[in-house]
Amino acid sequence: MSNETSFPKNLLSARNLKATSTRIKVLQLIQDYQSAMPYSKIQLELNQTDRITLYRTIQTLLEKGIIHKALSNNEDTYYALCGTTCSTKSHDHKHAHFKCTQCDSVSCVPLSQEVAISLPHFKVDRVNIHLTGLCESCYV
Repeated sequence: MSNETSFPKNLLSARNLKATSTRIKVLQLIQDYQSAMPYSKIQLELNQTDRITLYRTIQTLLEKGIIHKALSNNEDTYYALCGTTCSTKSHDHKHAHFKCTQCDSVSCVPLSQEVAISLPHFKVDRVNIHLTGLCESCYV
């Protein structure tokens, strides 16, 4: 087994999922992209894959806690690999999502401290932080 396919296969096996060629390709693409990958680029790279198969693959990977939506807006939806804290029951991310206004990249950025928000008369289950500005590469 090559190093290129061993990561996706091990990840899928750990979640009791069959290592189909589409699942392996999607995970390799997202891993190699180095930041959150837009769905439009995933579609472009896997243009030979049936769009329904690709949609179902993405949904399965989301449900199994393997990938997460880093950002979803009118233009596109960006997907990134989950860390070890995610599961089939919940996505537990201790990071912010940063979108560069110049190059349009979306990154998962670790937080230096946990964010806690308390609102009177509300129960907060989760906090999602979406930031925009210039990324490290564009901020020169």
